[in-house]
Amino acid sequence: MEKSLKLARQVAGTMAMEGMKLNKKEFTLIQQCASGKKSSQAAINELIKKYKVD
Repeated sequence: MEKSLKLARQVAGTMAMEGMKLNKKEFTLIQQCASGKKSSQAAINELIKKYKVD
């Protein structure tokens, strides 16, 4: 199993224990950050843009 998938699964498991289940899109975003395909700052910026109320 590739390292980024293992890390994403660990994050998903930890969040599920806290009652925050990830959907497929969120899991993919975490895996992209873990693999280096997307920076965490880019992911944060996308989420802010998506949920920001003008």
